[in-house]
Amino acid sequence: MSDWLIVLLIIAVASVSQTAVGFGAPLIAMPVLVPLLGIQVATPLSTLAGLLLSILILLRFRQSLNFRTVTHLLLASLLGVPLGVALLNWIDAAVLTTILGVLVVGYALYGLFAPTLPKLSHLAWAYGLGFLAGVLGGALNTSAPAIVVYGSSQRWPPKAFRTNLQGYFLITNSAILVAHGLDGNLTAVFWQTELWSLPGILLGFVTGLWLANRIDPARFTQLVFGLLLLLGINLIL
Repeated sequence: MSDWLIVLLIIAVASVSQTAVGFGAPLIAMPVLVPLLGIQVATPLSTLAGLLLSILILLRFRQSLNFRTVTHLLLASLLGVPLGVALLNWIDAAVLTTILGVLVVGYALYGLFAPTLPKLSHLAWAYGLGFLAGVLGGALNTSAPAIVVYGSSQRWPPKAFRTNLQGYFLITNSAILVAHGLDGNLTAVFWQTELWSLPGILLGFVTGLWLANRIDPARFTQLVFGLLLLLGINLIL
């Protein structure tokens, strides 16, 4: 199978998850894109794909968005993004790939076992998890685990959960792309590959909207976590 078709398909599958349940796009895409394209291209590629997808989702579900709930997360994340992007030049790509695999596996296990979290009401949690999310987002486009953990602890309703995450990703992904641009990572290869992903984003978005009203969200979420577990283990091995 040609590279462009693999990129299109994996972005489509990732976009279905993001649209239907509010998360999963970068975590599904990165374990496939990194071995295929290299981490320097895969990270900004999945970031821009996620940004475009967040715009589409917010246009559809903007009534549930409450930016005030993610303000502190955003402030801390924006501080962490430059450090995360810099790590791409400081740490060997093989080491970062292994870290990505461990993060994906850890998050998948968290999702499958679904531990009940206490409400993290102190602002220190918002700033700490937000900064961690910014670093991971800049380096590996994997800010979702830290943000989903925080959102789950706040007991956001499902619709608010989905749209609040997209509002967060809209801002942070924009900042991550700017940082990658300043670092010289938005190359001709990146832009060419991004063009391959555009049909996948649209296909995944439409399919995700269709599925959202026809599936059991809890069961679909478990399927996503099962897929993430397999993808993460493959990266580690």
